[in-house]
Order: sequence, then C-alpha cells, then structure tokens
Amino acid sequence: MGLIQRMVEAEGIPTISMGNAPDRMNHIKPPRALLVKFARGCMFGEPGNINRHRRIILDALDALKTMSEPGAVQELPYRWKKPDPEES
Repeated sequence: MGLIQRMVEAEGIPTISMGNAPDRMNHIKPPRALLVKFARGCMFGEPGNINRHRRIILDALDALKTMSEPGAVQELPYRWKKPDPEES
C-alpha cells in the first residue's frame, strides 16, 4: 500500500493510511499514517458505532492538513470498547 500511496502523492494527491501495527507501518513507510488500537479490519472502530466512525474519518481528514513531513505517523487516542455483559 505504501508504494501505491507514494505514486499517488507524486501526482499531487495526498493520502493517509490507517493501521494497528506500528512495526508494519515502519516497514511499509506510507507518506502519512494513523495508528489505531482496534482489531485488524476494523480501522474505524466497533461495528455499528457510527459516531466513532465519523470522528475517525474527520480526524483522518484533519491529519491530511497537518501531517506534512514524509513518513509521519500519528496515534489516535481511541480504544476498542468491550461490549457490556448484557449485550453478549
């Protein structure tokens, strides 16, 4: 993914990656990346948590404006919410 991002960025289009493994991000070296503490495949949070999804998308768009240094990685503060025992 990092290679594709670098090619897209070379054409003047900013990109950002979402990931949950800092070691993978260091290996892939995307132009910009956000790290989240979520399960693999759920980069925007818990299924059905629309407010969290929206917040993370807005955070990613804001990061595109502020992360100017190549290879910048920022960790988002959100954590996976465990379901209430009544919901299981």
